[in-house]
Formats: sequence, C-alpha cells, structure tokens
Amino acid sequence: MKKMMNKMIENRHMAGFSLLIACLLLVGCKHNALQTTSLSSEQVCYLTDAQEDSLTVSIHIEYPTAIGKTDALNNIQRDLKHRLFGEAYIDMEPQQALDAYVAMLKTEYKINNLPLKEDWEKDNRDYEYAPICCEEQVLTGSVMGEVKGILSYCVERYVYTGGAHGSNFRQFVNYNLQTGEQIDEEQLFAENYQEPLTQLLLQYMVEQNDEIALIQDLQEAGYNVDDIHPNDNFYLAEEGITYVFNPYDIAPYALGETEILIPWSALQNILKPEFQTVEKQ
Repeated sequence: MKKMMNKMIENRHMAGFSLLIACLLLVGCKHNALQTTSLSSEQVCYLTDAQEDSLTVSIHIEYPTAIGKTDALNNIQRDLKHRLFGEAYIDMEPQQALDAYVAMLKTEYKINNLPLKEDWEKDNRDYEYAPICCEEQVLTGSVMGEVKGILSYCVERYVYTGGAHGSNFRQFVNYNLQTGEQIDEEQLFAENYQEPLTQLLLQYMVEQNDEIALIQDLQEAGYNVDDIHPNDNFYLAEEGITYVFNPYDIAPYALGETEILIPWSALQNILKPEFQTVEKQ
C-alpha cells in the first residue's frame, strides 16, 4: 500500500513537471516567434593612395528571419531591404544586398569627390594640405518591439558629407505580423483623428518637457507649433505610441530630435476598436 501511494505521488509530480515543461515550451515558442539575425559592416574607403581623405561606413542591422508566417516574413523582408538599401536591392539576399550597398557607397564617394580634390589641389598648391573630402555614412536597423501583432522597426541614418555637421534622422515603420503589410495612421486610428491627436501631441510634449509649462510657450522655446501634428513617424510599445520628429521637422537643428509618448489610455477614443485595448505580447 505504501509503495502504491508513493507511486501515485511520483506520477503526480511527473505529470505536474510535464505540464510545467509544456507551458514553458509554449511561452518560449510565442516569445521566439520573431527571430532575427545581425548584419554589419565597418569599412574605411580612402579617396586616393595618399590616405588623406576617406569615407567611413558603419552599418548594423537587426534583420528578421522568422515571424511564424512565411508570406508575412517575405513581405517584411522585401520592404525592409527597400527602406534600408533601396529598390535595386529588394531581390537580393540580405548579406548580398548589404555588400552591394556598401560597394555603391564607395563608388559614389569616389565619383563625387575625386574631381573636387583634384581642383582643390590645383588651386591651392602652395597651401598646407587640409582634408576636404571626408565623409561618413552610418546606417542602423533595429526592432523596437511587438505590440498586439504589430512589429515596430526603426531605420536610422547619419550622413556627413562636409560642413558644420551631418544629418541624422530616424524613420519608423510598423508591420502587421499576420500579413506583413504596413500599419499606418489611417489603419490605426478612427476617422477624423487628426485634430484630437494633434492636441494630444501638444499636451504630452509640454508634459514631458520640464522647461515648458504651457502649449503657448512652445513657440517661444523655438518650436514651430504649426508643424506639430501627426507625421506617420511613430512606433508602438507597451506604454503607448511614441511620435518622433527629426531635426528640422518642428524646430531648428540645435533643438535636435523630439520624441512624444502618448499613453494608450489617452488614445482610446480615437483608436479603431481592434486597437483600443493594446497589450504587449
């Protein structure tokens, strides 16, 4: 009898353990539905053998390799290659596209700068050399997160081709993980969302800026209030929707990039019904 009881207890423990493992596997599968690989390239291309002027290329990309649905993955991959590298690279394998893109940057750099360098040297033979043709290209692609079946992705570029400073901007795109199609404002928000969403952007921009007390103060702080409105450049997160305005979008370069986070709770009245209860998956 004692042996039988011990056996029953052991069986229950094994059953419980098996259930726990099954649950963990299910959670793991869900968590790992999105899989990515890293693509990168760090190169310096010299304009001439003198190695005085150069192009610096730095590329780091998080590239989706699995999301559960093959058709959706193909759609997302093609669109990302277009956004990251250009239309000519859509049908290439990702590493091939990256290598071809870097080769194009090098060729373009030499075509654009060799004549300039030759002219400068001809006109300034008696002057000490100063680098005039140094450039930099930085490209980053990264997954921002998944919310309610939507993948948010960021493409960030920094380009310096001379002058006082380079230009930096971030472009966000959101994908339906079931279809791979892009989710934009028109699909996310209900009709006539523009005006109430504009007011929310102004409200939370002030709330999240310690140096500005009122919406009326934005203009004095250097922002062009008329330009602060939905711009389709946003990403989704557990906390809410974050809109991003790049340098020069709503203010001078000196004020940099502006991020405005609007909590989900503040958006409920203007979201389409299927997005009104958004939880992180």
